[in-house]
Amino acid sequence: MKKKILPLPLILPLQIYLLLLLLLLVAPVALLPGCGTYASANTNVNTNADTVATGGELIVASFYDSQFLHAAARKYEETYEGAKVNITIYEGEDKDTFKYSQVINTALMSGLGEDIIDVSRVPWWKLADKNKLLGLDGKINIAPEAYYKNIMDAYIYKGNRYVVPLCFSFEAFSFNGAYADEEPTRHITIETLLKLADKYPGTPLFNDSGFGMGRMTLAYKLFEMSFGDFVDIENKSANVDGDQFISLLKNVQSISGSLAPPNIGQTPLIRQLVLYSPAMSHVGTVDYENVFLLTDVAGSAGQSLFLASSFLPAVNANSNNTKLAIDFIRFLISDEIQSSPELLYCPVNRKAAQTSAELVFKELELGGYVPDGFGSGSLARNATKFDELAERLSSYELAYADVFIRDFVMAEMRRFFQGEVSAEQAAKSLQSRLNTYLNE
Repeated sequence: MKKKILPLPLILPLQIYLLLLLLLLVAPVALLPGCGTYASANTNVNTNADTVATGGELIVASFYDSQFLHAAARKYEETYEGAKVNITIYEGEDKDTFKYSQVINTALMSGLGEDIIDVSRVPWWKLADKNKLLGLDGKINIAPEAYYKNIMDAYIYKGNRYVVPLCFSFEAFSFNGAYADEEPTRHITIETLLKLADKYPGTPLFNDSGFGMGRMTLAYKLFEMSFGDFVDIENKSANVDGDQFISLLKNVQSISGSLAPPNIGQTPLIRQLVLYSPAMSHVGTVDYENVFLLTDVAGSAGQSLFLASSFLPAVNANSNNTKLAIDFIRFLISDEIQSSPELLYCPVNRKAAQTSAELVFKELELGGYVPDGFGSGSLARNATKFDELAERLSSYELAYADVFIRDFVMAEMRRFFQGEVSAEQAAKSLQSRLNTYLNE
């Protein structure tokens, strides 16, 4: 088993890097809530599941190495005498997504493969269509009060659950101080951006805080938010050669000048944040009171994106250890294991999310990284706002689901924005490429 340190997100400031590295070194024993067994920590969850396996050897395939996965495997082995969890890491030096997808697909289609598969870089719905992934409905109980159910249910396919996300993060936005009067109450849409670009010509819409929001980025995010309108995975059909997709391209192109990175001395209208938990964003601890989401349409029905980071488990239908595999996934979403400090983003388990946020906040506060005036009351307000935003997340980013569709879409968008084709031509070409891929 290869053992490497999981790289922390590149956009974290240096002091937060150091703090989280300290947490990873000292907190696994000190910070895990209680020392009770997995079973006692989950008396209200998964009570209808299969009988817990008490022994056997499990093999797990993961694209990336993961501190959390290794820690969970060790804890599982300690909890259940005779259980053994072996982890195979495929990332290699080149982190070749396509190679990993090919290896996993070939193995499963040949009746082989590990017991649990990380499908974060695999078109898992194609494997589900071919009955190569085990349906988990009735085997893993996702109680609405115990989990962020909308995050979990985003992966339901043809009425069944094949994939179980473990943690998530998402983008949020706020207006910079000079433009605070422009702040919407709940969301911002492409229509909002069109109006702002017209009202403030020459002023950049977004800051460039390590990731930016150029034409390609914005257009692709809008595509993902309306993914269900453009691609019907279940029925293997695309719908991108109509007005909705063409208008998306043309609208983004019309505000190209406002999507350029700000020059030195310029103050952009909107600040971008990545929220990891109520206690932590990519720029450290900040007040979430005045942040909002970018959505596809106005109103409460607007869709927004989340990133299901890290390991994304599914059970190989070829496995002879399905009970053990199912039980290990239950273990991964239990209160205790989800509270592990190695899980660097927001746990899908609500109780663990609260516990983790409080622990991180205490450590940040001790290290002097919390802004003046931000206390436990501020954290409670952040938690309320975080949950309000999180409950509106509905679509996962395709970079962690189907990189082939992502690359087809981005290739055609790039051709349009570079002036090689019209919006109509890009849409027609993408329609053909998607329909061919969906029906392979």
